[in-house]
Amino acid sequence: MSTTSNVRTFPQTALALAPAAAAAQPGHPGTATELSEGLEPLWALFRRHGSLRVMSAAASHFALTGEPNLARPLRALDETARHEVIAVLASLQLTS
Repeated sequence: MSTTSNVRTFPQTALALAPAAAAAQPGHPGTATELSEGLEPLWALFRRHGSLRVMSAAASHFALTGEPNLARPLRALDETARHEVIAVLASLQLTS
């Protein structure tokens, strides 16, 4: 998924990635790799902050949940990291 593509929702993106990954042949990843590489900025946030915390910030940004939205003892991202998440979502044109 390139950053110049149409705006896509998280579910649409996952639905495109899953069958592409399932159809990939050993040694010929094709579309799945291309789609996944397009999401690298999101994967980088997952590695740095944890996928649960990143998606928690995304859900909050899209007003899908209130704050706080993680059960204790989990902690939400700090403001700097939340701004990173918002910037990556915008650059990837991902919506809820």
